[in-house]
Amino acid sequence: MKTKLHISALPIIFCVIIIALDIFALGAGIIKQPKTKQNQAEPLLIDFKTDFKERIKSALPDESEGLALGYLLGDKSELGASLKEIIAAVGLTHLIVASGAHLGIILKFAKKSFGKISRIVGLIAALASVALFIGIIGLTPSALRAGLVATLSLLATYFGRDLKPGRLILYAATATILINPLYPTNLSWLLSFASFSAILILAPALELYFYGPDKKPGTLASLLIASLSATLLTAPILLFYFGQISLISILANLLISPTLAVTMLFTFLTGVLPNPIAAFLTHLLVQYHITVSTILSEQTIFLINIDKNNPLVFLVYLPILIGYIYLKRSSRLSPRHSMRQKPEASKILLAEKSFSGFSQK
Repeated sequence: MKTKLHISALPIIFCVIIIALDIFALGAGIIKQPKTKQNQAEPLLIDFKTDFKERIKSALPDESEGLALGYLLGDKSELGASLKEIIAAVGLTHLIVASGAHLGIILKFAKKSFGKISRIVGLIAALASVALFIGIIGLTPSALRAGLVATLSLLATYFGRDLKPGRLILYAATATILINPLYPTNLSWLLSFASFSAILILAPALELYFYGPDKKPGTLASLLIASLSATLLTAPILLFYFGQISLISILANLLISPTLAVTMLFTFLTGVLPNPIAAFLTHLLVQYHITVSTILSEQTIFLINIDKNNPLVFLVYLPILIGYIYLKRSSRLSPRHSMRQKPEASKILLAEKSFSGFSQK
């Protein structure tokens, strides 16, 4: 009996081949790591972004403005070299990449604010938020990925189509690689897809395995699972680019991620309506993040150091993949998972729910 090749396998094969070729070329020195602003389109709303950044920089002390802008805009240009090393050492680089976490928070606000009027108004407001986000950030690999995933998710939800998270990520990856085959050599692109895949795919599998279909983990447990998932999927990338990562990164995520959304909110308010209260609260939160990151980065006993640009480090994904397959298989075979019922909010697209979860985590 002949086995037909499922259409979903074609994008998978394409992405794997391109990514493997890019990683090999990067590790062998055939191509060099692209600069942050190389081949990057200028933001359409560059004047607004420049004025916005200047207002934040004038309201915040030097040691706070760089990280605050990194959180809100994914802009690492204002970060000092020492702070970049500290953030990389504790595995928090994915928090300063303009990605689904940032866009998820914006979309959640837009849908809650305008969705009460009507579904079509909520959709238009959300799509306008995506356009505004990319217009301000620019067509970076991570912003492009976040925009594609958000748009597909929003449209699928509105028209009642079931678009599974794995396919959502796969289609976005294929589209971005078609635009630029060298995107997989970009750190922001890799971290963006890795962290998003962790929240959309790996974390739900872990929650289902440990809690079953009818029970939801608590806030702390949910955050721990999300942090563990993000750490596992971003660790090989950070090791490849920086040559080191701290095993304490899960703790760093637990201590910092819960305050990320409110930090972004106060940073936004500081830039839009400059006032001393928002600026003070932003500075307070950012200083807390810097202090935690600095203390944890000094715990050298937890540091893993290897040579940079070693493509063999990506073999770490093999046991992670095997573990994921085991989790899914065990969940299907387990008696307590066999009578799975759809949640009450089954009309809501799984990928969209993950967007909300990602923004909270």
